Amino acid sequence: MEIGPVYDASINADATLTCFQLVTPDIPSLTKLDLNFAGFRQGEVHDVSLVRVDADGSTHAIASDASGDTYRIMQGMTGPLTRWLVMVGRPAKGPTSSFQMQATVAEGSDRYEPNDAIVKATPIQGNKVFEGNLDSAADVDNYLISFRADQKVAVIQIEAPVGVVIDVLDGSNTPYTLRGGDRKRVDASRPVFVAVRGDDAPDAARSKVSVTDPRAIAVLSSYSSKENISHLAPGTMPGVAGAANVARQMEVEVTAFEGDHTTRLGAGHEVTIFARDTGKNNENWLVGSVKVVTDANGTARATLPISGCKGGELGPIQVIPRVEYPDAWFITYNPFAVVHAWVDSSDPNAQAEPLNKPQLFQHICKETVTKRWRSR
Repeated sequence: MEIGPVYDASINADATLTCFQLVTPDIPSLTKLDLNFAGFRQGEVHDVSLVRVDADGSTHAIASDASGDTYRIMQGMTGPLTRWLVMVGRPAKGPTSSFQMQATVAEGSDRYEPNDAIVKATPIQGNKVFEGNLDSAADVDNYLISFRADQKVAVIQIEAPVGVVIDVLDGSNTPYTLRGGDRKRVDASRPVFVAVRGDDAPDAARSKVSVTDPRAIAVLSSYSSKENISHLAPGTMPGVAGAANVARQMEVEVTAFEGDHTTRLGAGHEVTIFARDTGKNNENWLVGSVKVVTDANGTARATLPISGCKGGELGPIQVIPRVEYPDAWFITYNPFAVVHAWVDSSDPNAQAEPLNKPQLFQHICKETVTKRWRSR
């Protein structure tokens, strides 16, 4: 059989099996092979199998469906110039069993294929970000998302062009229809089903589904400065040399966790890192922020730009001069500046715990000498 045409086929009255073969085209990219069957008599059991034949002659059963359904879809991922066997059988001989079938290929399929059929939905474990593309007008990408036993709510965010529709059935069996830009809290007490389909969507329309625990947090793993700061601030305690001094940029690493504060979020989650000057009366002034995206280990790193001081300054205080600058040297600084981070799609109140941990740094405002002045 060829790729594309619709064939009228049958199992003869004196037979229990019929077989067809095809060869996929010479397409170098990842390609999905679709076999569509229609017209089986209602209630008659037919066993449909898709078998790949490798170059060495070995055979590999890729998909099968034994049921009484009148319509079937079989799928497999294929390389170029690959031979396939399509077998349709029944338990016993009987009247001629007629049906129709068609083979098509879709170039550029995503790594979650084949998942067009509900029973072939791609399993997703936990709060993940996953991307796919609709490789044809008939393509549907199905996913089944499972969560930790103690997670009862999830947030689903969608990035998709006009014409892409996302059907969601949450853990309470409540259905939702989402489109690009939508954000929805759903019941996660049981697995959540997600189907991405086209509704007059453009060819090869890509979509991104972000699933997050609304209690997720981001914790500072490390933060420091590589700046060559001439004089360190004296610290917040008398006689203690300043540490974590920062003037205009900070090297930051954060780790993001799910709501149990133990399970790490996976790749693709957006986190925002903030730096603030603080005052004695609980004032705070934003002096820097940067957005980062987690890797597979839930970690993200960035250089955080820091502005000049905006409040809470101490000084100027005199510090010990350097040999090459023998004149009196003064600095102003904020000893109670703070750096923190949160997962963008998480609830704001979920971030309280990491904010309570010591994440102070000393923000150097400026350095001056009696005969020359320099600002950091």
